[in-house]
Amino acid sequence: MQSICSTRLQSKASVAVRSAVTRRTVALARPAQRRTLTKTAVAFDPQELQNLPKEVLLGGAAALAGLVGLIGYAAANNPAADMAGGEAAAAESAQAAAPAPLPRVNAVLVFGASGKLGRKVVERLVRSGRTVIAAVRSADKAAEVFEAAGLKEGYQQPSGNGSGSGGILITAAGVDVTNPATLSAELFEGVTQVVSALGPVAGRLPDGSFGYIDGMSPERVETQGMANIVAALAKHAPGIASAGSGISSSSILPMASAEDLAAWERLDDVIMGGNSSSALEAAADGSGAVWKGDLVVEGGGFCGARTKALDMDLSGYDGLQLRVKGDGQIFKFNIKTDQDATPESTYQATFDTSPEGDWTTVRLPWSSFVPVKQAQSDPNRGPLDPARISKLGLVLSRFEFNKAPHPSYRPGKLELAIDGSRTFQPTYVVSPAGCRFEFNKAPNPSYRPGKFQLAIDGSGISAYKAPRPAVVAISSAGVERNAIIGDDAAARKADIPIIQLNPGGVLNWKYEAECVLRASGLPYTVIRCTGLDDKGIEGPALLEADQGDTLIGVISRDEAADTVLAALARPEAANKTLELRRGEGAEAKGKSMNEARFNRLFLKLALDRNRWRVGLQPFPRAVPPPPPPSEERTKEILADPRVQAVKERESKAKEAEGVKEKELAKANA
Repeated sequence: MQSICSTRLQSKASVAVRSAVTRRTVALARPAQRRTLTKTAVAFDPQELQNLPKEVLLGGAAALAGLVGLIGYAAANNPAADMAGGEAAAAESAQAAAPAPLPRVNAVLVFGASGKLGRKVVERLVRSGRTVIAAVRSADKAAEVFEAAGLKEGYQQPSGNGSGSGGILITAAGVDVTNPATLSAELFEGVTQVVSALGPVAGRLPDGSFGYIDGMSPERVETQGMANIVAALAKHAPGIASAGSGISSSSILPMASAEDLAAWERLDDVIMGGNSSSALEAAADGSGAVWKGDLVVEGGGFCGARTKALDMDLSGYDGLQLRVKGDGQIFKFNIKTDQDATPESTYQATFDTSPEGDWTTVRLPWSSFVPVKQAQSDPNRGPLDPARISKLGLVLSRFEFNKAPHPSYRPGKLELAIDGSRTFQPTYVVSPAGCRFEFNKAPNPSYRPGKFQLAIDGSGISAYKAPRPAVVAISSAGVERNAIIGDDAAARKADIPIIQLNPGGVLNWKYEAECVLRASGLPYTVIRCTGLDDKGIEGPALLEADQGDTLIGVISRDEAADTVLAALARPEAANKTLELRRGEGAEAKGKSMNEARFNRLFLKLALDRNRWRVGLQPFPRAVPPPPPPSEERTKEILADPRVQAVKERESKAKEAEGVKEKELAKANA
């Protein structure tokens, strides 16, 4: 028994020492900024021995001495051979010990990942199942903050409540956005989206004064950093820019021939005693299809065409698209999912046609489809699931939703052409219907009884995918107002405290970074957070977004991170700049954001290129920072009641946090 124990201890010692040597070798072979292994000589660190258990050292003395002796003997008698052999052994050991590289597919690259907001963005992305490359300067700091968040390098477990799929975390250390050399091709490998949570690094300097550490000023980090990121994307990830250049589409239901149209059938108001009639025919010139009919007011007041069962999964797309030519009337698209057993239930969206008879490209996102039952909107039914599409249809009716009048309804002849002359972009799957009603039987304002015709492109109905933001940048409310004020000292003095202080010109440099991103040609979202406050906030609340830099308020970093996650997933967020805050009214408190609410938040916002079309001023030009306020003026600003209110709120929150910690410690004692 004693012999067996001794042998085991010797074996443990041998394995432990070999492991120590291997770990040291692998560590030396792994540069800080890259995970590729390179050849290196075996290095033996005596500290590794000190970390071994005492009983292992004692029991395995022979094995230990033998291994050390062999290393010394080889080095003394044949240094060159030792070096070559050591390199080979090191490489062999490293290859044996190194795990397979983590996959980098559809990855999000997060700059400023170890910052207070950046780490929350990383956590949410990983919990949602995304692969995240956390670009940081310090590997040690990143490991510390990610461990505190329950994250580890590599594959993650789903969140504790069972939600989420658990993504992959890859830490890229040694990344400095002020140094373009660190923004390498390897860093951008597999990256499809980028988040910038950058900020200046301030703290105590060696001389005891307070300032920017390692020169990480707002100008270098914010403005120059964003310029370097944009340049690196163009150089190392050109696919990101090209992916955002347009909408991709795939034809799912061609409509160029009689054979194609055999998938469709009539669905006019004769099914409910009406006298309207319509037919979907191939265009004589082979360019597409024409939907013609005669809409009669008496009776149901609608014409329709619907496909037979399709059983389509379009979950990989954002909606449907087609190219049509009509006469100014408003048509409807219908989609059925699992409602075949409920004939009166469907999902419905509307689209316009040109009064001048021009061709129009129609795109309908899935979010634009309203659940309808018996001609009334159905708020109790969930949103459209594009993975379960059963039938599509077209409708022309004299009503909009909930029996509201159709403003363009005209009874009589109808004709809708579906163009096949060119390839166009995504369009939502719908059932064509000419109808005198909109939703909930509201009158269709463009409804005209009588003849109608709708031409449809021969490529028919396509499913499309729109570009998401390639870069989501976190900025600050106040940057636009600050740029407008410029060197107007009186206007600055009358504005909010942060604009009066503008420490280090941070608002100017953040705004210039925004300008760099907006001019890059990349699809983007700029989220301007109002005051970040994690301690003075109680409970959930709905979020508010606006444009033009008029919002004042607060938001937590958790809420800001949730909004970043929502923006990355939505084409509706692309190419928009917004300010964000917690709702302050009673109707907002106690409620949480969800998918539908985030959709609405982004849909309400105008594209940056259309700001002036919705009553907003164009973006002001970037201007240099003003002179900093004097020491006396700074004291006046900090004495402002608004600043004092924030300090008091933070103090109370800190005090409450201390009480909770004491109660917890007492309970665990």
